[in-house]
Amino acid sequence: MKNLKHISILAILFSLLFIFNSCNNEDIYEEDLTGTIVDVGNDPNDDGDDDSNGSEPGDDNPNGSDGDITLYRVEGDNIVKVQDYKVTGQDLVYQQDIEKHQHIWDLTKKVVPPKYRSKMSEFLIFNGEPSGTAGFVVETSSDLSKWQMAIAINYSDDEQELIYTIIHEFAHILTLNNDQVNSGINESSCNNFFTGEGCSKQASYINKLYGQFWADIWGEYLKASDSETGLDNFYNKYERRFVTQYASTNPGEDIAEVFAVFVTRNGGVNGNSIAEQKIQLMYDHPELVSLRDYIRNNLGASRTSKGRNMLPAPGSWKHANTFGNPKKSHCSKTK
Repeated sequence: MKNLKHISILAILFSLLFIFNSCNNEDIYEEDLTGTIVDVGNDPNDDGDDDSNGSEPGDDNPNGSDGDITLYRVEGDNIVKVQDYKVTGQDLVYQQDIEKHQHIWDLTKKVVPPKYRSKMSEFLIFNGEPSGTAGFVVETSSDLSKWQMAIAINYSDDEQELIYTIIHEFAHILTLNNDQVNSGINESSCNNFFTGEGCSKQASYINKLYGQFWADIWGEYLKASDSETGLDNFYNKYERRFVTQYASTNPGEDIAEVFAVFVTRNGGVNGNSIAEQKIQLMYDHPELVSLRDYIRNNLGASRTSKGRNMLPAPGSWKHANTFGNPKKSHCSKTK
């Protein structure tokens, strides 16, 4: 009887230890079709070293996170396979479709120029069901100098939707990398907009967007973001401030949507609404105009009617008229 008691006590302690570890493995962030960041569980690329650039991920977790199919390392113009996760059924079919993986990467190169590709350390192919996720980005180094871009292969047949997703996700890397955000400054010490990843720099794109177009309504937004009804009322009141409904989710999603419309719209600024002033903010930066030209030229925007224009219509993606989750990552407030 005494031995049985000892066995029972050990079993209980083991169970508690297992539960504790399980509850602490929720570090990775994932975005829905347009970029809302939500927790999805343990990052298979996390080796416990905060300074890791993620170049040797996943060895201890062959199953990956939910939906993970194949992880690549980015090397200049190329992607090099790091790991095939253990999958079955349709995911195995997706995993074996190397040609589709390469096609998605080729489109990504048309959007992301080499300068910014150097900030991408990883490229993940995953299945976005059942969450409806088409893409996400997550930093792979603590200083925000390296990022993973992930694209859902199950949504890749709609090429214009795929291109829009890539443009939107690239906008997050563009506006949240170490040139724009200082990860070493915490929220309480940040005098600019705090993105969730760190403190935005004074001259950063997102800090300018926040200061000019969000600061005056920030307190109202914070109250509204506590409920979907509140967000709906907030958007209805300030609709002319946003290029899409989804952009009103938070400043991080706003700037990603503004950039996507800036790139995909054939014309320039159309009127003087705050939404259009945000488009003008993009045009005020020559480097962003150059990026726009790079993407549009690569996607055939300047070709004749006989050529193939691959650009999606601005704001035309499936979830433009929805809200994301305002409580994740770059919706955090700064003074």
